[in-house]
Amino acid sequence: MKRTLISLLTIAALLAVAIASEMQLAKIPREDPLGRKLLYLPSPEMLRLMSLGNPGLVADVLYLWSIQYYSLFEPHERFLYLETVSNLITDLDPLYVDAYRIGALIMEIQTGGDQAELKRAVRHLFDKGLRNMPDDWSLAESAAWDFFMRFGDRELALHYAEISAQRPDAPARIKRLVGVWRDEEGVWSVDDSIAYWRVAVADAVDDYDRKMCLSKLYDAVFTRDRQKIDPLLAAHAQSSGSCADWGALIRAGLLDQAPLDFAGNGYGIDPEKCTLAAFKKIKDL
Repeated sequence: MKRTLISLLTIAALLAVAIASEMQLAKIPREDPLGRKLLYLPSPEMLRLMSLGNPGLVADVLYLWSIQYYSLFEPHERFLYLETVSNLITDLDPLYVDAYRIGALIMEIQTGGDQAELKRAVRHLFDKGLRNMPDDWSLAESAAWDFFMRFGDRELALHYAEISAQRPDAPARIKRLVGVWRDEEGVWSVDDSIAYWRVAVADAVDDYDRKMCLSKLYDAVFTRDRQKIDPLLAAHAQSSGSCADWGALIRAGLLDQAPLDFAGNGYGIDPEKCTLAAFKKIKDL
């Protein structure tokens, strides 16, 4: 028992020494480790010959190697040959979804170098994957969120979201995302928005999807109604010196009747802003 305890203490002491030594060695300034010196990359043609009919296996090996290789870099550095390696893997296996997705992700981690060139490389890799997999919606969705979150490019994000929404079996959330981003970016008219959300409600896949689309349709109709009614409220307020009720606008000949919202409920008037107000009761629709 005593001998076992001594052995355990000795092992623990040696482990502590090893950890402490490794921590001290890590603090010593060194040149780039050998693994970061990429000396030669074979062409896809040569790798196919070397693969003996298994280019997908070679792509797997190169993919795993690339993850380890680029883990040696810091985000502020310029990752060497990154686009070349990603293209090589996807040339060997054009249907390698993870190679496109993780290749783009590694590119996006990089903060050093020319960011415009980096963005171009990410887009090139996603576009290559989408050409090779014309029925895949998930890669286009990944591209949409990557350009939205990493580069803040809402135009490109919408572009890829629209591609994803058009692919077979695209989930309902993608189609909702397209409508929301179009609304936020103002790339269509309010009538276009209403028409889109009407179709989305009709094509809803479940109660949750229908509820979300109904909410967006309600908002679009409310926006259209505000565009029509707010100028009337402002004109009456300017002439009368106070915010009116619906009866006052009807008596003034500005409206035929009190306006109703998309659900058939009466609109209100915000007394402070003198603008149209909605209560958004759509549960029974």
